[in-house]
Amino acid sequence: MTFISTSKRFSDFLNDISQKWQKAWEEEKIFEASPDYSRKKFYTTVAFPYPNSPFHLGHGRTYVTCDIYARFMRMRGYNVLFPMGFHYTGTPIIAMADDVAKGDKELIDIFKNIYEIPDDVISKLVDPLFMANYFKEEIKKAMKEIGLSIDWRREFTTIDPEFSSFIVWQFGKLQEKGFIVRDTHPVGWCPVHHIPVGMHDTKGDMEPEIGEFTLIYFESDLGILPAATLRPETVFGAIAIWVNPDANYVITEMDGKKFVMSEKAAFKLSFQIDNLKTLNTLKGSELAKHYAINPITGNKIPILGAGFVDPMTGTGVVMSVPAHAPFDYYYLKKVKQDLPVISVISVEGQGEALAKEMVDKTNPKGDEDLEKLTEQVYRMEYNKGKMKSNIIELTKPAYRDEFKTLVGLSVPEARQKITEFLIDKKLGRKIFEIMNRPVYCRCGNEVVVKILKDQWFLDYGNPEWKSLAKKLISKMNFIPPEARKDFEFVADWLQKRACARTRGLGTPLPWDKKWVIESLSDSTIYMAYYTIAHLIKKYGLKPSQLSSELWDYVMLGKGDPSAVSKSSGIPQEVIEEMRKEFIYWYPLDIRHSGKDLIPNHLSFFIFNHAAIFPEELWPKAIAVNGFVLLEGKKMSKSLRNIIPLRKAIRMYGADVVRITLTSTADMGSDVNFSDSYAKSVTDALRNFYELSEKITEYKGDQEGFPEIWIKNKLNQMVIEVTRYMENLDLRNSLNELLYNLSSYINEYVEMVKAEGREPNGRILKELLEVWTKIISPFAPHFAEEMWHKLGHTTFVSLEKWPEVPESSVNLYEDLVHEYHKKVLEDIQSILNVYKGTPKVIRIFVSTPEELTLLKNALEITSRGGSMKEFIEKNRPREKVDVKLYQKIFEEARGLDDNMRKLIITYDFNEEEALKQGLNYLRYKLGGKEIEVKSAKEMDKTKYKKDALPLKPAIFIE
Repeated sequence: MTFISTSKRFSDFLNDISQKWQKAWEEEKIFEASPDYSRKKFYTTVAFPYPNSPFHLGHGRTYVTCDIYARFMRMRGYNVLFPMGFHYTGTPIIAMADDVAKGDKELIDIFKNIYEIPDDVISKLVDPLFMANYFKEEIKKAMKEIGLSIDWRREFTTIDPEFSSFIVWQFGKLQEKGFIVRDTHPVGWCPVHHIPVGMHDTKGDMEPEIGEFTLIYFESDLGILPAATLRPETVFGAIAIWVNPDANYVITEMDGKKFVMSEKAAFKLSFQIDNLKTLNTLKGSELAKHYAINPITGNKIPILGAGFVDPMTGTGVVMSVPAHAPFDYYYLKKVKQDLPVISVISVEGQGEALAKEMVDKTNPKGDEDLEKLTEQVYRMEYNKGKMKSNIIELTKPAYRDEFKTLVGLSVPEARQKITEFLIDKKLGRKIFEIMNRPVYCRCGNEVVVKILKDQWFLDYGNPEWKSLAKKLISKMNFIPPEARKDFEFVADWLQKRACARTRGLGTPLPWDKKWVIESLSDSTIYMAYYTIAHLIKKYGLKPSQLSSELWDYVMLGKGDPSAVSKSSGIPQEVIEEMRKEFIYWYPLDIRHSGKDLIPNHLSFFIFNHAAIFPEELWPKAIAVNGFVLLEGKKMSKSLRNIIPLRKAIRMYGADVVRITLTSTADMGSDVNFSDSYAKSVTDALRNFYELSEKITEYKGDQEGFPEIWIKNKLNQMVIEVTRYMENLDLRNSLNELLYNLSSYINEYVEMVKAEGREPNGRILKELLEVWTKIISPFAPHFAEEMWHKLGHTTFVSLEKWPEVPESSVNLYEDLVHEYHKKVLEDIQSILNVYKGTPKVIRIFVSTPEELTLLKNALEITSRGGSMKEFIEKNRPREKVDVKLYQKIFEEARGLDDNMRKLIITYDFNEEEALKQGLNYLRYKLGGKEIEVKSAKEMDKTKYKKDALPLKPAIFIE
């Protein structure tokens, strides 16, 4: 042995060999991919990272998943391109540098004590460009140390002037098609830095989801109380107004009238409504001394205080509709018993007032229970609710004729009509709200909605563009397949998106240079840029030479290369080489990312490709994966449970981290990185390494039943893992490779020991060679070491993936051995309750005729036939036979799949098969004497038990 068998020492060994093979790969440039027309190409990318902090474990999953698939396809004979760049654009880097400059204690503590960044470096991180370059190198080291098979020649950053020329071309194309518009539109907004805010500008990468509230104007002697609601159709049943008694409220001037709302809401609405003036401030508790008028019913209603009213949501003024809002009914019972509960919506199969009945029935304990009830009530009424006829009597006489048409309408239809009525009569208006609030800008301030005027937007709501995007979605493959519906949903609701900022790194908007193109707008088709990024460097092309005419030719084949050569000064052969390289690699075969990017980046990726490129160059597939938990918990700063990726690699070894990050869950689910599982992976790899060291000690050369069995198990595993890998089912692939195969090898060793001989070293070596190839995408460094230990001099990363035709797999020996193990279990269960010292185990096997009966019974049960049909067909001669036949038929009904295959597919002789396994049975039972005989030889007076097919009669004596 070359190492001590402890997890700690083996991890050191794994780190040593990782460095060795990473250096060898780099020296030999084995992952640098260039066009090769003799091979099929495969082009894969993963989201390039923001270098505003080092990688932690959570980052690793997506990148390793992409790499595993890239390595798999490389071994399948494809010419694989896997490039990488770095995303400097936008505010994340600037916001992080600002936090360092402000002396943010939590951030500096994390940089210092979790990421182990030296003090002299932290002091320099106040410079955004220094921060970006420093963390870029940190991330790049992590990517190399985790073993990503990247072609680093194509690396770029999004503020490289060469890349900016490509973005200028992209935006020119979108503007030509009318997909970029100047408009007024609501956006997420940082109220401090005065810039639009998207997912990558927020803490926790939360996309601000903007929704509409309807304001309904309730008159009072203080001014109008604008109650914000998502359900204006329930206004007929509004019997009170809620405010928060502890919050500050203001009387404001808006549209020439006085309005009363929370102070926080007034600040927030000032970004949507011009010239909002504050006239006076008062406590919410003071409002409770006044009354309001329901604008639809004309009724005078009380203003009540309630702590559940959030002064930051809507206007901090809420109408109370106890028949349709569980919160309202629950709290009204506490503060005001004498108010009516007026139901205006009926739901078939439910009682008079749904919210009241749900609260009375379930007796909620607090706000969390009420929120669940609210979702339930709202969903039921939205999907099945109809407006009642009582709304006519409830309405002011002046409005009754207009509302007659509402009776019997569905809730969605009524909602639209009432909203239009309120706005038309100037009894209300719409405002916008962050529906998933609170969302915080990276600067720490809560994001609000701003109505942007004269701002540049990507018009994802354009019907022509939507149609193209949906067509692309219909042509794409998605992993996991259920992700398709998420993309279809996003394509339906996606509307205008602000595409430029006044703050942040990036490319200036070409026709309005005071704006900078924002981070989720310049990261949509950059995969096309990778294809020629290395050629720009190789030929020293200057940004000024990279004109829109050049990009038109390279990306779209438009124009004359000789004319482009004359105008740009780039040799024509270089221009044509760029075009050929692009056409060779495009379209992109698969894009890997986290599932959190479906509503933004990945959908923008689809829209922009559909807009700019012809159909034959549209991307083919997207793979999305879940997140990474650490010991079952979400990684977060507050829990102090962030583990830097490079630290995890030092702790466990790169290959153990790769496997642990990708193999404990399906693609769409979250994986749990745990110390115990990482150690079990370490142990599994060590076991295979130790086997490779023992191979030369095995001198056996027989090829009997155990050898046929283990070769079949290996072939089955190759077929299964190949199928799993094609579908990116990494969990089942690893389970087969690390654990199932290990148990097969142990079983094989026991089978040959039972025959009193040594394992066949040659066959075990062949098995290890196949296994080393298949484990290579998951544990590439370990596989290289194993491959060379087994006597090879090539890179296993470039070896051909094993291929086994399904026709070559013969399951007979596998099924026979399953039968041996089944009999062994039956014997062991009898021995577990046997009292005394057994001297001999007698086994009586059923007759071939009874086996034929079982086969017939299986044929009948497989098509749903009955026992009566079975009995009539086989005609037992005696009464005792009828009982036996019934037992056989019942056995057929409950037989497992393996035994079914054995009986139906093969000419199986049970007695011969059991005698073939006698050595194995004796070995597993500690050398006990075993006799196998036909049931015909069984003395029925002595042995009172039937021998059934596949269920021999077993007696211990």
